[in-house]
Amino acid sequence: MKAFLVLCILAAVASVRGQQLNAEQITKLLQHIKICMDSSKVDKQLLMEVRAGNFPDFPELYDFFTCTFKRLGFLDDNEKLQEDAIRAKAPAGLSKEALDQGIQVCAKAQNAGAGRVAYEAYKCFRTETDVKINIVH
Repeated sequence: MKAFLVLCILAAVASVRGQQLNAEQITKLLQHIKICMDSSKVDKQLLMEVRAGNFPDFPELYDFFTCTFKRLGFLDDNEKLQEDAIRAKAPAGLSKEALDQGIQVCAKAQNAGAGRVAYEAYKCFRTETDVKINIVH
């Protein structure tokens, strides 16, 4: 089950980037995901709920997304969303206008409070925009 989940995550991130990941990038991504799953102690069932479009409120999910966003460069150490990194890894073919609108809409996640910014940003991008930053697919 864990291997399946990791493969789903890999496919999702590859589609977010709009390009094929090379072996080095896949290895690095696997390291990020494993580190974040281990450090957050997130239950795989919670990640499957997120994958299904449900967003339960659990600290382990906040920790997982904070860790993942930081490791991918979407969030800095002060939990500030990094718009340039999000732009660089947005889906190929997405218009600049849709991307700008998505970032503007999801900027509200900055006010979610410590430890929740990444989770709320992820939730916003998945549910309220055309920018499908999809780490858990």
